[in-house]
Amino acid sequence: MVRFTLRQCSYFRAVAEHGGIAQAARVLNISQPSVAQAIAKLEDATGLILFERHHARGLTLTMQGRLFLDHATRLEEQARQVEREAAALAAEERGEIRLGVFWTLSPFYTAGLIRRLADTAPGLTIHQREMSLADLANALRDGVLDFAITYDRGAPAEGLAFRELAALRPMAVVAADHPLAGRGSVDLAELADAPYVMFDAPGSRGYFEGLLQECGIAPSVAYASTSMESVRSAVAAGFGFTLLVMRTPSSVTYDGGRVATLEITNQVAPLRVVLASRGDGQMGKVGRLFADHAAAFFAGG
Repeated sequence: MVRFTLRQCSYFRAVAEHGGIAQAARVLNISQPSVAQAIAKLEDATGLILFERHHARGLTLTMQGRLFLDHATRLEEQARQVEREAAALAAEERGEIRLGVFWTLSPFYTAGLIRRLADTAPGLTIHQREMSLADLANALRDGVLDFAITYDRGAPAEGLAFRELAALRPMAVVAADHPLAGRGSVDLAELADAPYVMFDAPGSRGYFEGLLQECGIAPSVAYASTSMESVRSAVAAGFGFTLLVMRTPSSVTYDGGRVATLEITNQVAPLRVVLASRGDGQMGKVGRLFADHAAAFFAGG
């Protein structure tokens, strides 16, 4: 336990800078006995001899005093910084957000979102983690996360609140040499007899299966993977077509193959990306700032 106070350090520094107790007392606008008592208690608490006492010339720092003065000065500076930080926190001008992101969404959004926020709200720090849909929901309910960027499906929604960020329209993906590759769009009925490459990620699989059922087709599954890039590579290699909602900037796959993306002409429900939080609504000014920033980022603002 620290047995001396910041006030004692402040009085010590004043005596050191002004050369005596009387001079320091005048600057501090307190009594000389108060200053003398503070110095005595500081020396007793630290076990140091801070000053040499001269009958006619006042006080001069000892070697221990000179070294301790550096520490005391830094301690006061740190205390002032803590005071400023505490005031900023109280005013909610600074803070941190514990953000979870579903792992297939993270490569498309997280870095840009955090970079933009650093430019517009430098007092806000984001600590992000990539997690599964179920883990995100549980972490929000347990208070481990403040927000999650996720899909509005694939995990129980009890106790959570959602703010829509984007509605992603699905697309069909075929090999670059597929007969339909140059079309630009397709009715899913045209792919009814083609083998299907399944993106077997939580949330995504159920959504795409429902979409195929709505369109009245049940293709045979030729390949399945939880990795979107593995799915794209399988499509490029000729295993079949797939359905995705995330559009990559390149048609080239990781293994050098090529795919073509086709808009779906069928009327199908989009896959919604949401900002999830606990349902009690207690997010404060910092939380509202982040939520508004995330919404503006996804809206392209």
